[in-house]
Amino acid sequence: MVAGNDSKNRTETFDDLSPSDLLAFTTLASLLAIFADAAIGHAMLWGNDPYWTYWVTDTLLMATVFGLGTAWFGVGLVRGAMITAVHMLLLTTYYWSFSPIGLPGHPEWLDLEHTWLTGLPVHFAVYYLGYVLAFWLWQRRFSTGQLPTDRAFYLPARLATMALAVSVGVVIIVGALQTFLFQDFPGITWFVVRIAVAFPFTLVWWVMAGTDRTAAVGGGIMMGFLLTTYTHFLGPNGLPNPPIRLLAENPPPAVVHWLSYRQEFLVLLPVTVVVAMAGYLIASRRSDGQDREWGRRSAISVVASLVALFGLGIVTAVYTGPESNSVVVSSRGPGGLEQENAGQGQLASTTATLRMTVENRNTHRTPLPPHDRVAIKAVVPSNDGITYLIEATEPMVADPQGRFTTWSGVGFDVWHHGSSGIGVATLPPTNSNVAAYAVANVSANGKLIAAGVPVHVMTTSREGARLELHVGDPDFPLPAVANGNLRVVWRDYEGGYDKASAYARYAWGSGVLVVLLGFALAAVRRGSKLSPG
Repeated sequence: MVAGNDSKNRTETFDDLSPSDLLAFTTLASLLAIFADAAIGHAMLWGNDPYWTYWVTDTLLMATVFGLGTAWFGVGLVRGAMITAVHMLLLTTYYWSFSPIGLPGHPEWLDLEHTWLTGLPVHFAVYYLGYVLAFWLWQRRFSTGQLPTDRAFYLPARLATMALAVSVGVVIIVGALQTFLFQDFPGITWFVVRIAVAFPFTLVWWVMAGTDRTAAVGGGIMMGFLLTTYTHFLGPNGLPNPPIRLLAENPPPAVVHWLSYRQEFLVLLPVTVVVAMAGYLIASRRSDGQDREWGRRSAISVVASLVALFGLGIVTAVYTGPESNSVVVSSRGPGGLEQENAGQGQLASTTATLRMTVENRNTHRTPLPPHDRVAIKAVVPSNDGITYLIEATEPMVADPQGRFTTWSGVGFDVWHHGSSGIGVATLPPTNSNVAAYAVANVSANGKLIAAGVPVHVMTTSREGARLELHVGDPDFPLPAVANGNLRVVWRDYEGGYDKASAYARYAWGSGVLVVLLGFALAAVRRGSKLSPG
């Protein structure tokens, strides 16, 4: 391997990679980039959970672009930025034109905001962050001044024992603090699985990054994001449910709950980073890892960044409490009633009323509880003298025939209908501030005529039809109702989802992303100055 200088960014680059080096660097950069995408892009900024096909496809496409770009042009900050930009454009075009993110689970196309408006800058930043982290680790591999001189620390038995001790200590302390802060014990499974996650990561990190103070700080940050991201996507609290099964033949229940955004990213993430960083710093004192001071300017930058993030975190916390996931929608104004095929019949005047309280409690692609909450009540008088009462308290977690996603019952700021593959194809594509799917009981003049009926409520931006209620389904017709369904349209509504919480997530995630990317770039440039020759 030959080390040279990039005249544009004055940062060390690596050219003439061997095939094994190319494979190792491409794999490392791709995995770190997709991890940054999951931890910051989807978890912190957008708060969504793409289907597993997204992660697999994106990682493979990234490995293709990163591999070819590195093979042709080598490794460097400017080169990496250009390679990342190419991948970002290819990925965005692919998902915009060819691939719904929910396949093969459900067809769910990305909208303009998440694909191009916020998708381009966010995806570039998270992918480039992964590339820069890989560059920094690769750089340290060939920087003799960064690696510990105490080779005894790297004896397999000692290394594994120390990694296990640090992992267990970090997880137990974080779990204890989480229990204290939230007054909720996360469950034995929480500790077992997170130790299993922390231990191999610690081993890999020490071997690749070293054990000096710089590596300890970086490892603490990575560990914090790793455990928090696992919690967000894969690690609900509450398992195992009592009683714990030992010899019982029948399986136990599995009632779990997920942490809120504020708990995950404004409380637990900083706590985990601090505890993990402390654990790695203590372990680094057991070796002779060499490090050099970053200097006064670096210290000022760190303090300024932490102060800025602290202030931004306070503002974000105000808008991301549990109440931000609960909304009320109501309408008492004049409307129209249709008893024909959805979207095709004539509307008759009606004075129907509707009140809906919904809570978006679970954005994960899993049927596990907790489920979203709905409370829908509509009174619909018809011209034939029948007054229909529709009451729903159970969310439709999934479409009964698996035709499309229902967002586990409640969706905020979502697209559906039309050619979206979600809902009714005969309706125009609709962007709803609030949309809900539920199962309801329907009464006519006080007499129950149907139970477990699919209902759909959505807000729209269409003039004169800003709120709609659909009762019944072409495949599930209502008995004793003409044409088997009801459709009620109101001119306007009150309430709805305030996007301030989404903007707060964008601000917090972007702030964290900018700070991490800045530190990663600074670490690479500093490593270049410390590297020999």
